[in-house]
Amino acid sequence: MAWSYVKMSMFGTTAAYSNDDKIMAAVVVLTQTPRKRPWGGSVPGHKTYKRDRIVADWQLNQDYFVERPLYNKEHFTRRYNL
Repeated sequence: MAWSYVKMSMFGTTAAYSNDDKIMAAVVVLTQTPRKRPWGGSVPGHKTYKRDRIVADWQLNQDYFVERPLYNKEHFTRRYNL
């Protein structure tokens, strides 16, 4: 509506009723629709924690996968839902 008024005031009434109205309406709609965030990734505003994953992996192997493990097979399957 406002674009039609601008076109009529600048270029006369014949320019206001051309096909440009549909194009401008499409441009306005496309520029005002919010963009979807990509799926996955970190959440804005959330804090990230540095976990020592190498040490945690080593500790898991020491607890369960050595010759004399600290925990038995039943503990492992219950803990990790296997």
